[in-house]
Amino acid sequence: MVISKCLGFERCRYDGKEVTSDIIENFRPFAEFITVCPECEIGLGVPRDPIRLVNGRTIRLVQPATGLDITEKMQGFVTDFLGKLQNVDGFILKSKSPSCGLRTTKVFATADAQEPLHKHGTGFLAKGSLDRFTNLPYADEVDLMDPEIREHFLTRIFMYADLRLHLSSIQELMDFQSRNKLLLMAYDQRGAKVLGRILADHKQRPFAEIVRAYTRTVQEITLVPPSRGNAINAFMHAFGYFSHKMGSDKKQYLLDRMEAYRKGVLTLQELRKSMIPWIFEFSIAYLEDQTLFYPYPENAGIADQYKKNVNIQH
Repeated sequence: MVISKCLGFERCRYDGKEVTSDIIENFRPFAEFITVCPECEIGLGVPRDPIRLVNGRTIRLVQPATGLDITEKMQGFVTDFLGKLQNVDGFILKSKSPSCGLRTTKVFATADAQEPLHKHGTGFLAKGSLDRFTNLPYADEVDLMDPEIREHFLTRIFMYADLRLHLSSIQELMDFQSRNKLLLMAYDQRGAKVLGRILADHKQRPFAEIVRAYTRTVQEITLVPPSRGNAINAFMHAFGYFSHKMGSDKKQYLLDRMEAYRKGVLTLQELRKSMIPWIFEFSIAYLEDQTLFYPYPENAGIADQYKKNVNIQH
C-alpha cells in the first residue's frame, strides 16, 4: 500500500500537525505500507509555507509566500517514485493536499488569489498514480470513514493482493477463481464467466498472456461496488447450499435479511454476518472457503479476524 506519510506515520504536514485515523491504524497489521511525503522529498521543510495548485495554461504547483514554482521539481519526483514502485495493491492518500489530494484539492486562478476556482483538483502524486495505476483502489482518509466506500476499498485491496501472490501457475489461478467465485459473481456475473473462460483457454495461450488477461479482467469488473441486486444473487446462490436443511422460520429470517439489504436497511457486512453462522452450523466446506463471506481482515475495517482461505502474507 502506498500511503501519505502524514497519515499517522510522521509529522510532515506543512504546519507540522499530526493527522490520525483509527481505520488506518487498524490496517497496520495487515499491510506493508510504502509511505511518502512528496513535499518533503523535494526539499520543502516542516513547517513550511503552504503550496497550492494554480490553473494557468497548465496546472502549476507554486508556493505563494516565496514565489517558487516547484512544478517541474514535483513532476520529476513523481515520475521517479512511481517508476520504482513494484507489487503495489492500492493507495491511501491525504485529502485536499496539493500533492496527494484525490479530486478534493483547491485550485486557484493565481498564486495570490483569495478564493479558489474550485475544490475538486487532484494533486500531482495522485494524478501521476491514477495515470500509471489506473485500475488500482484509491481512497483518502475521509473516504475510509464511509462504510460503503471502505467496504469496497478493502475488498478490492485484499482481493488484488491475494491474486498478486498467486500468479505462479494455472492451478493457483484456478484456486483463486474457486474461492472468489461468489464474490466475483456479486461484482459482475458476466465478468466472472469471462474469467472462467480465460482460465479454460490456458492450453491454447501462453501462461503470461493468461495472467495479464485474468488480472486485467479482475480489476476491471471490480472497479465499481456490487449492485445490491448482484450481491443478493450471489448470496441466494450460497443460500441454496443449505436452505433445504433449515426450518421455515429460520429460512424466512435469512430471506428477510436479504430483502432488508436490498432496500438499503442493512449493510453488506451485516448481511454477510447473518449468513456465516449457518454455513458453519451445516459445515458447508465450499462456502467456508468463499471470500464473499471473508473478503478482508475484519480488524482492517471493523471487527474480528481474518479467514484462513485468503492467504495474504507479507
